[in-house]
Amino acid sequence: MADSNQFHAIALDTEPPIFYMNDVSRAIISVIVEYNRLSVAAGTGYKAAYTFDAGPNAVIYALDKNMKEIIELIVAYFPQEENSFKDVFNLFGGSQLRGQVPAGFNEKVAKSYGVGVVKGLIHTRIGDGPRNLGEEEALLDAGGLPQNLRSGN
Repeated sequence: MADSNQFHAIALDTEPPIFYMNDVSRAIISVIVEYNRLSVAAGTGYKAAYTFDAGPNAVIYALDKNMKEIIELIVAYFPQEENSFKDVFNLFGGSQLRGQVPAGFNEKVAKSYGVGVVKGLIHTRIGDGPRNLGEEEALLDAGGLPQNLRSGN
């Protein structure tokens, strides 16, 4: 989170300044910071982390056990049309998104936005990590050139 913040601070410090994030981006930061504040105060540590691409799109890292609560929290601030996040929410045994905040959450950390401001939610799990590919799967040949540029192809 600190690296993401620093990247965006540097972008703002350029001439002219570069504004990658928008108001929704900053609201997501505020929601995740408050979510973590509440969790740390309860003695359970950080539950989520955020970062951003070179743009306004938030990436939230969390364990599966916290995702249902995080999705409910995001929907509380960024309401969705019915069934917008249904497929992702169903992964966690839910059927309806109620848009709830945890007990003790300071709801004034961000304003609530209109329906559809957050356009989508992608849920993915960490893969099996890096691995060596066989020559038949490699994109590059032994000399570092793309396979389709090898002589004779």
